[in-house]
Amino acid sequence: MSRALSIFRVENIHIFHDKIINPKSNEVDLIITLLEYLDTPQYLRKKIFPKLDSLKYVGKLHPIRSPHHKDKNSLNNIRNGEVRVGILEKKGGKFYADVGLESLIKYLGTIKQSGKKINVKLVRKDNYLQAFDIDEQNINEIYWGYKVLYFNSLYEILKKYKKLNVILTSKNSEYFKIESHFSNQLKNFRNINTSILIVFGSPQYGLKEIFDKERSDISKYYSFNFFPFQGTQTIRLEESIFGVLSILNNYIFA
Repeated sequence: MSRALSIFRVENIHIFHDKIINPKSNEVDLIITLLEYLDTPQYLRKKIFPKLDSLKYVGKLHPIRSPHHKDKNSLNNIRNGEVRVGILEKKGGKFYADVGLESLIKYLGTIKQSGKKINVKLVRKDNYLQAFDIDEQNINEIYWGYKVLYFNSLYEILKKYKKLNVILTSKNSEYFKIESHFSNQLKNFRNINTSILIVFGSPQYGLKEIFDKERSDISKYYSFNFFPFQGTQTIRLEESIFGVLSILNNYIFA
């Protein structure tokens, strides 16, 4: 799932509490931990994530290899202005950033929290590298990973988005047709500042059941079946993510 979301440049993963299944807190924590672990560059994982039984077999998962997952490198091979993900460490009253090099880099930013994961721009001065803060908006990469957010209900997520920018996925809805449904929306969706929320059901229940449980009106939102005449009784969540994002990616960004 993490690779699918990264392939299609998903920036925010919203996980909501399914009130039908009512999962235990440790089950939710496992999902969040796995997603955050896989999004973290490999050179930082041991420092950010302690040894946990839940991560015992994580090495069997395929790496994401997104632009922010850079390899360990030597100081001499770092270009001036390169951006890397790092973690702050405090030594001798000063802060340094571990960015996957053979030594720590002096940090000259504003954050003062040891163990904090940050984005830094590396600037070479007098043959020494220094690390400065950089906003994600100023990072010139096509994609810089995702954030994982947890909500107590689906409604809490939906209210953060305009209804016209929400797309529900359901096999009980009409088949998706770009010509009749989104011809007027495409220009808006293609705006880089427009956020689109795509909502999937849980592994056990569809969105109709989830909306009913939360006493919300599903008819207020766009809802489509992206898999007409499917040849299987069910479609797994990770399969649905790949399929739906492939279709929308083709129409919105092509």
